[in-house]
Amino acid sequence: MRTAGIREARQNLSVLLAAVGKGQQIVITDRGTPVARLVPPLPLSAQPFPGRAGLRRRMPALRPPLSAELAARRPAAAPWDMALGGPLYLDASVLAALYFPEPDSAPLERALRGRRDLTVSDLAASELVAAFARRRRSGRSADAAARFHAALLADLEAGIYRRAEIVPATHRAAERLLLSVRAPLRARDALHLALAMTAGVGCLLTFDASLAAGARALGLPVRP
Repeated sequence: MRTAGIREARQNLSVLLAAVGKGQQIVITDRGTPVARLVPPLPLSAQPFPGRAGLRRRMPALRPPLSAELAARRPAAAPWDMALGGPLYLDASVLAALYFPEPDSAPLERALRGRRDLTVSDLAASELVAAFARRRRSGRSADAAARFHAALLADLEAGIYRRAEIVPATHRAAERLLLSVRAPLRARDALHLALAMTAGVGCLLTFDASLAAGARALGLPVRP
């Protein structure tokens, strides 16, 4: 991985960006201390998001909705008829509405169907699985759990999402956010925000008021 000081970055930005365009990652340093990274943007997903209405018809309608469990304070209703400038980052609360029948599922799916800029992290996937596992221990069927998990894993591997990966640098970026952002952040909020920023998204989709507040403090648009 190439490094460049701040002075070099100012004087040779076009050269550095050309290197990034060829797939290189460049660490920007200030007096030898890494302060930023230049990375190539995530490519569009291999195929457009096809929707998951068929799966939702076979999944149990959970009460309260799973998205409410995954959100600190969930709004009562979401206006999904608005324009969504992307790329988009989907957190676990929004994924819940795509994979389980909830009041927002149909309008959300209409807003996202056909897009190739939906960004998802394994962190969000694991949070969703953990939330459903807690419900399953309360009596949910093993068949529904297996069906949901298989569909989620298949979608992650099939290329309908852009994948934001957690690496050591993601944790360091999250820690810097925890120390610098004035809005109160949980560790998972900071990780999601670090993943979204690394992926170069233009909008964060979440029902979680805490995560949304952190995104707005960084100037990242949030819906709904």
